[in-house]
Amino acid sequence: MKKAATIMKKLIFSLLAIVACFMIYPEASQAQQKQRIILAGYKQKPPVPTTGSGMVTVRVKNDTLTVDGSFENMTSQYSGAYLMVSLRGESGNQLYNLKVDLNEEKTGGTFKPEANKLALTKAERRLLKQGELYINISSFDHRGGELRGNIGGM
Repeated sequence: MKKAATIMKKLIFSLLAIVACFMIYPEASQAQQKQRIILAGYKQKPPVPTTGSGMVTVRVKNDTLTVDGSFENMTSQYSGAYLMVSLRGESGNQLYNLKVDLNEEKTGGTFKPEANKLALTKAERRLLKQGELYINISSFDHRGGELRGNIGGM
């Protein structure tokens, strides 16, 4: 009986210690969400015929969104990359510029996560949860966007 009581006390103490850690370090209890997103011309409205494509991973932790990935083979040179807002499938408005390390031909590039950390406002976080944000990559031949990737609700 005495041994069972000692084990029970140790178990309760351990559980209280774990709960205390989550209270002291709340960011440890905030799970990181991530989503892989295909960048393609067919996702534009109207669709863009292009040889270009890409893949990015969008991560969200607390109110910070991070973009990491690459794209290649656009039909003309890169002119910009943006985090945009709109209803799914419609053109929208620019929220943030994304930073890209371009390849030599300037028809592809890389999003480095350390250069693409975006602090989202509460309103932007709601838009993200509703699936109303997307990544848009423009080229000189397709100013409205050559590649697009919708971010599902996160």
